[in-house]
Amino acid sequence: MKDVDVSSAYWLAEALRLKESQWGPIEDTAEVRRVVAAGGDFTQRVLRRACYLGERLGWLLVQQQVLRWLRGCVLVLGVIFILLGLGMAAGALSRPHGSVNILLAWVALLGAPSLSLLLWLVSFWWQPHQEGRGFVVGHITVWLSQRFVRGPDQALMLRALLSLWGQQASLRWRFGLLNHVLWLLALLAAAVMLVLLLTAKRYSFAWETTLLTPSHFVAWVQLVGWLPQQLGFAMPEMAVIAQSDGSTLLPMSAQVQWSQWLLGSLVVYGMLPRLMALLVCIFMLWRAQRRRPELGALPGITELKPRLQPQTEYVGVDAIAGEDQVPQAQVVQERPALLAPTAVIGIELPSDQVWPPFMLPDRWRDEGVVDSREQRHQLLMALVQHPVTHLVLCVDAEQTPDRGVVAWLAELATYADYCSIYLLNAKDNQHGEKPDRRESWYERLKKAGFYAIYTHPEPLLFELSSS
Repeated sequence: MKDVDVSSAYWLAEALRLKESQWGPIEDTAEVRRVVAAGGDFTQRVLRRACYLGERLGWLLVQQQVLRWLRGCVLVLGVIFILLGLGMAAGALSRPHGSVNILLAWVALLGAPSLSLLLWLVSFWWQPHQEGRGFVVGHITVWLSQRFVRGPDQALMLRALLSLWGQQASLRWRFGLLNHVLWLLALLAAAVMLVLLLTAKRYSFAWETTLLTPSHFVAWVQLVGWLPQQLGFAMPEMAVIAQSDGSTLLPMSAQVQWSQWLLGSLVVYGMLPRLMALLVCIFMLWRAQRRRPELGALPGITELKPRLQPQTEYVGVDAIAGEDQVPQAQVVQERPALLAPTAVIGIELPSDQVWPPFMLPDRWRDEGVVDSREQRHQLLMALVQHPVTHLVLCVDAEQTPDRGVVAWLAELATYADYCSIYLLNAKDNQHGEKPDRRESWYERLKKAGFYAIYTHPEPLLFELSSS
């Protein structure tokens, strides 16, 4: 399925579904023909159609742009949260009146992270069956992404990505993962800043309370410090806690105990819960990514089944011909080498035409003359199963270059990287003038985007051998 991975193919399919549901079906006759020729189940055909149309519309590049914008938004948020963590540590150790208030420092370090984690947990009870965006972090990410997005295709692709994540039931876990990673960055920055400040400056700690008695404060400190103590962090002794009311001058060993108690609280009650929540999000996201959306049940996709999995082929007139328009071929400018894998195909040639029209070089494959519907189907199957780099399409210059033939040439050109047109029987008349039909072929082919047009095999072979 080209070089597009499965996730990108589902993303393209969702973008096409949203676009077609709003603006109507996209012209995809050539792509559908290729999909039907390649076979597969309905899901594979939908994804293959999405890849072909995505390549034609240039959406593969748009996908990369949207992903870069999302990564840029995450980077900006990461910087903001690191600065937030540094500010939390600096604010916790601020000394407006001489000594650091222990309770206020503890709240300054753990208040915002704990509140954010609590809101994330409440969301499972508040919106158990809805795909949330991680509250503030998710909404900020989407808002920043929308500010960077420019153009309708980019906006559509971002909307399709969020819709696809919602169908996978992974949106909550993706934004939850981002939420926890950002807060871990903030807490890590706060811990580093806290260590640096405690190392570079001398701080004294004291508790100040009006409602709580010294015994209540001692009990609270011991309760909070029990778990960090089990992990190796020091906890102030009971006498040190009781004497830390600001009226008694304590030794430096007591201040070190308070410093370790504060740092241990940050690690145990700030970083460890976030790390556990992060692991839960990673596991749930892994489970969600294993589930693929049921494309056959989505509105806008089910309508494609009669075309992508036709039971019969209608060979009559399917519509009244419109105005004369020339289809555009998807061709590239880089000429291949002479020995590149090449297929030579005759398009609706007369029965007395000598075939092949010239001696084919090595690695050139003779696909014969294609005229009937069945032959066209067999040719497309052969090109899908055995792709080539170069196509040489041979047409009869004495025939009228009608729109159907040029459309068929333009469709065939999509099956190779390079396409050459060889006009058979394009000889000058007895007066040395070019026939009118030959000029019509040139005009039609150039309008369709073909530029490698030859009336003799020698120039074709010479240009390929010199490339």
